[in-house]
Amino acid sequence: MTQPLTPALEDYLEVIYRLSQENGTARISDIAQKMDIAKSSVTQAITTLRREGMVYQDRYGPVLLTPKGEKRAREVWYRHRVIRRYLEEALQVSPAIADRDACIMEHNISEETFAQIEKWLQDKPVESDLPTPKA
Repeated sequence: MTQPLTPALEDYLEVIYRLSQENGTARISDIAQKMDIAKSSVTQAITTLRREGMVYQDRYGPVLLTPKGEKRAREVWYRHRVIRRYLEEALQVSPAIADRDACIMEHNISEETFAQIEKWLQDKPVESDLPTPKA
C-alpha cells in the first residue's frame, strides 16, 4: 500500500511536471537547479517517487511522470495557481510572496476552503491565468 506523499514529494512532482511542460523533459540536474538543491537529494526523492509509482526513469535518463504521477502533479500545480491568484487578487499580496505562500498552502488547504477560493475567483472577471478546473 502506498503512503501519502509528503509536501516535499508533491513539490518534486510539480517541478517535474512544469519542467516537462516547459522543456519537454525533466532531468535530475534540471530538477536540482529549479529547486536549488543537490542532485543527490533529487535522486533520493526520485527513488521514493518511483517506488510509489509516480515516476519512471531509465538509468541516467530523463524523469517521466506515470499517469498516476501526472494526475497528482496536475492537481498540485492547479491548487498552486488558484491559491496564488487568490492571494494576488483578493488580498493584494505581491506576486513573489503570493507564489511562495501558495507553494506552502497548496499542500495543506482543506477541500472546503479551496472550493470557496475557486468559487470566489470564478465570480470575478479573469484578470490573470485562472487555471481550468481539474478534470
